[in-house]
Amino acid sequence: MTITIKVLSFKDEKIDDNNTLSDSGTLKKNVTLEAIETDTNESYTATKWLTISNSKTDDDYVKEAYDAIKDDITVWQNSKKNIGKTFNPSTGKME
Repeated sequence: MTITIKVLSFKDEKIDDNNTLSDSGTLKKNVTLEAIETDTNESYTATKWLTISNSKTDDDYVKEAYDAIKDDITVWQNSKKNIGKTFNPSTGKME
């Protein structure tokens, strides 16, 4: 499975401890990424709110968000690997 990662959201937002928008919350960088499986066009989307730092570039924020969700992307990919296969009761195996 080959995936493409797209940035869907990249903005500053004030959020509370529950990651809910709040005028009195802490200013964080909202980075939403979409992982798209190129063969099926299925997608997995996740948002991370990251600590803002003057030393970070836009690429740094996106890499940090990706690193935070890459295990979830792997779980998502693995959950689909047997979909569409045929089970052969004679052999006891999926084909």
